[in-house]
Amino acid sequence: MKLTELLRNRMNLRVFSLQIVQIVRTGSVFLVSVFLANIYKDTFIISQYETLSLVGTGLTFFWVSGLMTTFLPFYYNQPGREKPIIFNTFISLNLISLLSSLLIILTGMIFFKSMSLPLFIVFAIYILFNSPAFLTEYFYLIKERKTELIVYAIAAFTLQTIAFCLPLYLGASLLDALVFLAGFTFLRFVFLVYLLRHYLSFKEFDREIFLLHLKRSSPIMLSLLVGGSTEIVNGFIVRKFASSHDFALFRYGAREFPITRLLANSLSIVLSGEISAALIKNQLTPVLNDLKKGSLRLMHFLFPLTVILLIVSPYLYKLLYTDVFYDSYKIFNVYLLLTVSRLIFPQTILMGMQKNNRILEASVVEFILNLTLGIVLINLFGIYGIPFATLAAYYVNQLLLMIVVARNGIKISSYVPWQWLLFYTVISWVVFIIML
Repeated sequence: MKLTELLRNRMNLRVFSLQIVQIVRTGSVFLVSVFLANIYKDTFIISQYETLSLVGTGLTFFWVSGLMTTFLPFYYNQPGREKPIIFNTFISLNLISLLSSLLIILTGMIFFKSMSLPLFIVFAIYILFNSPAFLTEYFYLIKERKTELIVYAIAAFTLQTIAFCLPLYLGASLLDALVFLAGFTFLRFVFLVYLLRHYLSFKEFDREIFLLHLKRSSPIMLSLLVGGSTEIVNGFIVRKFASSHDFALFRYGAREFPITRLLANSLSIVLSGEISAALIKNQLTPVLNDLKKGSLRLMHFLFPLTVILLIVSPYLYKLLYTDVFYDSYKIFNVYLLLTVSRLIFPQTILMGMQKNNRILEASVVEFILNLTLGIVLINLFGIYGIPFATLAAYYVNQLLLMIVVARNGIKISSYVPWQWLLFYTVISWVVFIIML
């Protein structure tokens, strides 16, 4: 086997293992939502849990994703500095987790006085240990321990789901269930410390590495905070302009098909590192071909699945979430159309080119457009207008990034199978309109 083929097979295995982890994690969240909808039909209780999730996600997703997205290229670009990179990343995760946990408690005290403060305190403890635990998965990845990574993910997230749902099933309160969840997450953190036992020494602290990683990840953090905060922005708009019932209804529908996002993100994370290395060697074309082929494979899998979901979503929502959340499918169907923009990867190329500021600028435009259209459309069409604001904002974001990539001399056709994209886009929109 040629060396290039071997490297590409290894790359595909890394993509696959990371995709499995992302799917299992999201599957755990999905099972919890199904469980809550079928056990607690009181939308007030569900609204409390969703509020905690909204606050927790809003205060953690951007920096966790920013640090971990840049971890792989940063690690591979610093040969011989393995231990300090791992240790300093561990320190960064823990310090920012502590700050986020304190902010969650303060948010509960200031903005959600109608909810029990202990709920926010226990949830903050869960966040304190959960965020650093992301490093476990990436440690397995850089060590090429892909089988162990998949086994860990399946075991950890299965047990985590049980730790939260079983107490509720046995009659415990939401607070008690969160205590069990936080307790299990602490065990995951202990496992991480054990896994990194040969790397966790303060003699490995390197101020240069610590600050350099934060510097390289900060544009991605900001772009995620600004442009990737769609779910958070929409959630607060609905809480402001709609009832608690409508908020729960919206949250159960405003869910992008997770497999699409996760498979696409995993491909993007791995390929951005490959693009960065290829630029140094002046061998970009083969990697762009890999990106195009990877995108096409995802299209052939995800677009047919999207069309099927557009058709069966009314029945799935009635089956999984009962009649209380039946109308949520109308919101979900709009979010399914995000598949079109998810399977175009200009941001992957720009990350590989270290042009993260361009990503941030497009994210600012997306944020402003989503916020403005969201407020306008919720007043015109209620909660069913919000997802169209999100759809328009994200389409514009990707269009702007594609223009930037083109201005850097990379043709759209070199990384986008545009004929197939156009075909699948038309089919998806036609089916969506029919199902209105």
